[in-house]
Amino acid sequence: MPSRDYPDKRAVRGLAKDADLTMLSARIESTLVDYIRTTAFETRKSKQEIVAAAIALYKKSREADLAAE
Repeated sequence: MPSRDYPDKRAVRGLAKDADLTMLSARIESTLVDYIRTTAFETRKSKQEIVAAAIALYKKSREADLAAE
């Protein structure tokens, strides 16, 4: 018996079940949702990969700012 039920048909890439994307336990601002979808489509990366890269860049930038002080 499978532990999870899978849909018979997959959703089209770029469509979210939830209007606001919730990934990595972070709420994405609605102004960025369209940008993330477009970038995901153009780069063929997942939305989660894009958000994870943005968070990593943000952390790196903050660390550099703190080191410069």
